[in-house]
Amino acid sequence: MALDKPQLISRLTAIFSKPKTTSNVDIAAQELADAIEEYVKSGTVTGVCPPNGGALTQGKVT
Repeated sequence: MALDKPQLISRLTAIFSKPKTTSNVDIAAQELADAIEEYVKSGTVTGVCPPNGGALTQGKVT
């Protein structure tokens, strides 16, 4: 699945609009980290690996 920037923006807007995150840095930081983690994990990594294992080359996240 491709990275969905509009969905991330929507999620961040919702986080910063919640009354409980307005004055609580710990809650806001946790929810922000969760949103970013979900966004990054939603991407698809493609590339080429050597046949005997090894580092990914010509890789990209989409």
